[in-house]
Amino acid sequence: EFQIKKYFSINPEEDDVEKEITQDKKNKRIVKELDDSIPHTLDDNFTYKRPYGFLLQDSAYKGLKTWRNLYFQVLKELKAYDPQHFSKLPEEKRFISKHGIPLFSRKKDELRIGKRFGLDFYVEVNLSANHIKNYIIDLLGYFGINYKEMKIYLREDRDA
Repeated sequence: EFQIKKYFSINPEEDDVEKEITQDKKNKRIVKELDDSIPHTLDDNFTYKRPYGFLLQDSAYKGLKTWRNLYFQVLKELKAYDPQHFSKLPEEKRFISKHGIPLFSRKKDELRIGKRFGLDFYVEVNLSANHIKNYIIDLLGYFGINYKEMKIYLREDRDA
């Protein structure tokens, strides 16, 4: 990842991401743009797929390039939705793998590959697309949001 950033002078995790609050008229514009592809639910298999955007409650994102970036945008939404509940994630047993590795921690060295998400908050990022999808389902449930409310839009598959 570091080599990509250095060589191309880009950050694939941040470039071109756009967020819009989807309230009626604003919603129509971004949804129309996202409707170029088919909306997918979190019930789908995302192996060999690449994200483009998503809709969750009153927010829409587009221009996403990686599953990790989509995951971080969802985490930002959940943190804004309920900051107190979000801050308790590192202590929540349901977000510790069967191998004892937490998904969230206050210490980077407790994770395989942790990325900072706030002052003293780290997120495990060594995850496949389908692991990210499954964790998003768990996270939405933890926040009392029905996972079927989230729609994911995929990039056009150039190999299809």
